[in-house]
Amino acid sequence: MNILLAFKAEPDLSMLAEKDWLAAGHDSLDTSITRPCLGEDEQAAAEMLLRQPEGLHLTAVSIGNERADSFLRQFKALGFQRVIRLQPDDELTFAPATVAAVLAAWQQQHPHSLMVIGSRSAEGNSGQTGFYLAEQLGWPCFSQVYDFSVNQALQQVELKQRCATGKRRLTVRLPAVLMIESRGDYCLRTPGLRQKLAVKASDVEVLPVKALGVEAAVSPLVGLEHPQRQRGGLIIQGSDVREKARNLYRDWLRKRMKS
Repeated sequence: MNILLAFKAEPDLSMLAEKDWLAAGHDSLDTSITRPCLGEDEQAAAEMLLRQPEGLHLTAVSIGNERADSFLRQFKALGFQRVIRLQPDDELTFAPATVAAVLAAWQQQHPHSLMVIGSRSAEGNSGQTGFYLAEQLGWPCFSQVYDFSVNQALQQVELKQRCATGKRRLTVRLPAVLMIESRGDYCLRTPGLRQKLAVKASDVEVLPVKALGVEAAVSPLVGLEHPQRQRGGLIIQGSDVREKARNLYRDWLRKRMKS
């Protein structure tokens, strides 16, 4: 059984200074100086796949530049049989429909029984890619999945899903698209030194998106805004520590204790 994991190397936006956000008010945000990160949802999805029974053919695909190669080599070291990076001509940060079209085109040329992706990315955070992908493939899509197990003999997947009324278990006939939502239940394992040394740079297959025959429809970036999350503060005045403590109790603590 062939299973595909699609992920994105996200920039660590916490490394950007306020001036970087101000400079990007009406232009693209330069994230070249930031380190690439792997989203929590993608890490959980990869760990779930690695815990499945043997006999599955696992493929990891990323759409973007060479910043994703380190994660692709990590997946290769952990046991993924094939790792591919699809190189687009334009940035696809805010283009979930185009990303889904690229993955659908890859599925048409390289069939898989199950496609697993994260629920949201740190940049776009739209949560739409999985639904677009399922619509283009004509497959069922299941979001808010926090665990699953593959039954290769019956061509089924048993999944655990969060819903409005709590949690539920479903048995789904393949093919299907799963959108993983991690809440700290899984942590991606770390490959050993021998596993890392066994992986070569040439193991990462780099293919242009144009080879799939997909026309990229890029959404223009209108502007960016960095919300301020600073906490307010008040300096308590007083001639000495005893007076300051008295003012703190009278003006603040006593009101809270009564409520």
